[in-house]
Amino acid sequence: MKVVVTTKDFCEEAKRYLESEGFEVALRNRLGIGAGAPDDFLYPVVEDADAIIAGTETYRPELLARLTNLKLICRNGIGYDAINLDALSKEGIGLTRTKGFVEGAVAEQVMAYILYFARRVDLQSADMHDHCWNSRLMPGAKNHTLGLVGFGGIGTEVAKRAVPFGMKVIYYCRHPNPADDAAYGVQSVSMEELLKESDYVVAAVPLTDQTFHLFNEERIAQMKVGSILINIARGPVVDEEALAQALASGHLGGCAVDVFPKEPCTNSVLTRYANALLTPHSATSNAENSKATNFAAANNLVNYLKKDIDAKYVVVQGTRY
Repeated sequence: MKVVVTTKDFCEEAKRYLESEGFEVALRNRLGIGAGAPDDFLYPVVEDADAIIAGTETYRPELLARLTNLKLICRNGIGYDAINLDALSKEGIGLTRTKGFVEGAVAEQVMAYILYFARRVDLQSADMHDHCWNSRLMPGAKNHTLGLVGFGGIGTEVAKRAVPFGMKVIYYCRHPNPADDAAYGVQSVSMEELLKESDYVVAAVPLTDQTFHLFNEERIAQMKVGSILINIARGPVVDEEALAQALASGHLGGCAVDVFPKEPCTNSVLTRYANALLTPHSATSNAENSKATNFAAANNLVNYLKKDIDAKYVVVQGTRY
């Protein structure tokens, strides 16, 4: 069977592991395959695949219907909003994800964003390089309120890191669990209260019809003046134009954005604003975590085709083998 790898930074060790299991591995993880990739670009990349180790690229019904050899898509990550599940089921194609391997890395990057705005050591270092001794009085993180919109795997990992910093952590989700409040030192609140009280608001929800532009002009206007919006969910969860307007008006003190409506993205409207901290969908990846997720995706592929996979990694059970 041929495995086509489209996810970036796939390690050589994981490739050799798949080859040792008898798979032919084709690395086609070149720049340009990301969220929103058009069908006519993606089809030649994956047309001969029996299985795909996928990044964030989009798999629409029309494309999936053309992939007659395809038996399985293994997401090298946890989100699968770019893959049409109804079409997968119709075509008999399976879908797995690397649940439990990326949440900690994302939470680590969220804390990096918070500390960036809380301490601005970059400005202090710039002063020193300019031979200027200027001790800036920055707001810090302690006693500031962090609001998590979504309290799944990523939300809980962020809470575990933010509470020891002395932050007050509140969260909103559709089905709060009272046991979480004591377990993580957090408090469940309404969306309205979260937006009003939070100094930092983190979007940590999957992209669905209900969360598309969840942070629109109206909701961003409800946020505390001078607060920071952090998006590590999916690009369309936040209305980028509304966010830009809030930065321009000074209503928000800044933003940190790791995800964009179409990726790769080098021309976001947010690049106009110095207080927009932008990263290239890198929250899930660091050197250690990248290798672990590569092997997790490869293991999911091998175990799925052997019909010996833990159900927690399976999103869609296909019928093609």
